This record gives sequence, C-alpha cells and structure tokens, in this order.
Amino acid sequence: MSELETIQAYYAASLGKDGQITKTQRKILSAALALFAEKSYEEVGTREIADRAGVAEGTLFHNFTNKNGILKAIMQPIVQHILPMMLNTLDQATLDEDSQTLDVFIVSLVADRVAFVERNRASLKVILSQFFNNAEDRAAVLGMVSPEVLTQANQVMDRLKADGELVDWPNHMILQLLFSTLGGYLVEKVLYADLDVYDNQQTVRYLSDFLVNGLSPRRMPLQVD
Repeated sequence: MSELETIQAYYAASLGKDGQITKTQRKILSAALALFAEKSYEEVGTREIADRAGVAEGTLFHNFTNKNGILKAIMQPIVQHILPMMLNTLDQATLDEDSQTLDVFIVSLVADRVAFVERNRASLKVILSQFFNNAEDRAAVLGMVSPEVLTQANQVMDRLKADGELVDWPNHMILQLLFSTLGGYLVEKVLYADLDVYDNQQTVRYLSDFLVNGLSPRRMPLQVD
C-alpha cells in the first residue's frame, strides 16, 4: 500500500502544498483529524487538539475560533478535492480492466471499495458523521464521481450489454444499484463496526455474488403488475 493511499496521508500532503495555510494551522488540522478519527468529534476537546499539535489552546482559538471551525477547515479540502480524487482513481483502475466479463468488472469494483473502506475506516467515520449533519457536504459527496469516469462507466456497461454479460437496463439504474449496495456496506462497516463479523474476502464474495446475480441477463425476470 502506498503511503498516500489513506485519506489522512492525502490530507497531510495537501496541507503542505497549500501556501495559504500556516505551519501552525497545518499542525492543528492534522492533529484534529487524527484525533477525530481515533475517537469522535464529540469526544475530542480543544485542549487535547492543542496538546497533540504542540501549541497553546489560545493559539488554536486565534487560528480557528472554535472546534467547529477546525472541523469545517478539515472537511472542505477532503470533500471538495481529496476524497473525489481518491475515489475516481479507484474507479479508473476498475474501468481499465482488460477483461470484459461482468464477473471481473463487479469483483474488481467491489474489491477496490472494500479495500478503500478498510484503509480509511476511521477517517470515513468523521466524514460520514458530517455527511449526515451538513447538507452542503452531503451534496458535495453525492457529486464526487467525475463526468469523465461516468462516461467511461457508461462505455463499459454498454460493452457488457452488447456481449450479453449485463442486463439491458438503463445505465443510470445500474449505477444507482451499484452505489446503493456499496454505500450501504460502507455505512455499516464505518458506523457499526461491532456488527462486522466477516473478513474482507468474505465481504467481497457476498457483495459481488449479490450484484452479479442481480445484474446478469441470465437471471429470471420478475413479472410485476
């Protein structure tokens, strides 16, 4: 695993490149994200953040006013730049697969997502908590997939349909089913870790089997009145 394959690593690297953020602010933001990931936003106090960052609590307030100001400063680059870049990079790896079978496409997609969630569970807990509480961040997260990736995904789905591998449904409906299934897994894995009784290999198998059987043209269609 590359050192830049976690949200926290990408975030630390991005702070170093932002010329508008001071060295002190970088220390505070990195310390806060690490603490929020280790515990939760509610359980972490400003004194603890200041101690982790190696600054006085007054310095923290001078730079960010309060803890909520720190959270907003953390979320903005993560939601607007870092998370979309990481997710679309994973999408690209899946779309570039040489094999064109539905099984390989789904297993590759699911395995990427499961690995991503496993590497970033703690940071994703912070992001999901904000996702449910902040409409602006929620809208940003829902619009993360780039138009280029969507175009390539449509091309892959059209090719799989032409090869008789994928059910002939509208592409947006297929994507909706993929995202909702994987999104449900993400929420349970991140927010309800105590319910997690399967290893990653089992998880990939169950999710992939569910999706492949649901999206295969060889399934028996239901007759719904």
